[in-house]
Amino acid sequence: MAKPSNPQGTRDFGPAVMRKRDFILDTVRTVFKKYGFEPLETPALETLETLEGKYGEEGNKLLYKIRSNKEIVNELPEEKADGIKALLPERWIPGNSKLGLRYDLTIPFARFVVQHRNDITFPFRRYQIQQVWRGDRPAKGRFREFTQCDADCIGSNSLLHEADLIQIYNEVFTNLGLPNAILKINHRKFLEALVDELSLDFPVGKFTTTLDKLDKIGEAGVMKELVGYGVDETKCKQLFAIIGNAELTEQNLATFAQAFNNNVIAQKAIDDLSAVLAFLKGYDLDIRVELDLSLARGLDYYTGCIFEAVVPDSGIGSVSGGGRYDDLTGVFGLKDVSGVGISFGIDRIYEILEAQNLWSDNLHNNENTLLCHFDMASQQYAMGVARTFRENGLPCIVYPDNKRINKQFDFANKIGVKNAIVIGEDEMKTGKLTLKNLEKGEQFSLDITEIMKYINA
Repeated sequence: MAKPSNPQGTRDFGPAVMRKRDFILDTVRTVFKKYGFEPLETPALETLETLEGKYGEEGNKLLYKIRSNKEIVNELPEEKADGIKALLPERWIPGNSKLGLRYDLTIPFARFVVQHRNDITFPFRRYQIQQVWRGDRPAKGRFREFTQCDADCIGSNSLLHEADLIQIYNEVFTNLGLPNAILKINHRKFLEALVDELSLDFPVGKFTTTLDKLDKIGEAGVMKELVGYGVDETKCKQLFAIIGNAELTEQNLATFAQAFNNNVIAQKAIDDLSAVLAFLKGYDLDIRVELDLSLARGLDYYTGCIFEAVVPDSGIGSVSGGGRYDDLTGVFGLKDVSGVGISFGIDRIYEILEAQNLWSDNLHNNENTLLCHFDMASQQYAMGVARTFRENGLPCIVYPDNKRINKQFDFANKIGVKNAIVIGEDEMKTGKLTLKNLEKGEQFSLDITEIMKYINA
């Protein structure tokens, strides 16, 4: 029998990994809650009608479609079905796919908002932490199944929400030990202004999809692709003369305004970003916030501010992205409901923290205390100790089998517990239990109250 394995681009997570992942998830969740976001979950399955056409040409290619559980003959008129059965009597041919795995959490959120618009109060803030699937080619930091952490506010045009999201970025990265993270910001109107200023006879969506490849294929690659679409090479050079990045400040916004010759379209972006800066006045940010005009984010539904976060020298691309969408719910029949949101890629953040060994020491240990014993009587006594531990919020394990004490210590070391308690005849008589700190090699004789104080210290 062949050795079992994971599908390519998916992974198992054991306890040691899960402790670290939970640290990231708990950190992000805590910050989301701090800014008033409420939890939400949606199904892993969505109808293809919900998913298709929402992510651009590239995104549509990566959708996972669920094969129909009906034969094609059940979806055809009887005459055509009989013909297929006659030609292929022993073949089961699946019908048209009608379901797919969610590609991200934003489109399902938009579907939820429209479907439940009479049950929610606008503006509505939600956070959502769930898995998504993309039929991508696996690579470093790129998986086919991964976890996203989204925070969105919908039903308000206020740029206060963008300011809140920037603060969320700052707190999440600082609390994760990544204050060197850089948050890049652009605005869809800057991208439209580039098309306008260069007089490109070119759809904005196609232009942004090409520009979004800049970090992957470089200026030469983007220029080659644009020229292949019929853009004059001189205009391409003008494009790279305009785009650039600088710290997001009022002074630098004014500099970009001059580069655009005070273009009316670009001015809308400048006004929005100035308003965001006004909301952030008085807040000290640890991370660097850059205005990057090359930032495009390939998704078609962004209409205002665009976000992308990276960790320099990590060897991994963006770890978060998002932006303003003015009519995402319009595709589901609810027009003119503006929203803005961001999404953290937990798997990429994990890879960075792991590579740089930035984990807290306590994440390497199993928090349980192992209760060891010599016989059935001391095991029963250990069950009473375990009850007291658990009533006081301390996790513990009573060793389940009747094995030699050294075998029980071997088990403790293998699962990574820090403390073990030994209970024998003397311990049951005196109430003084033997506590062994397996990490420091220390041993004490303490009563249960003293042991709990020691573990909590």
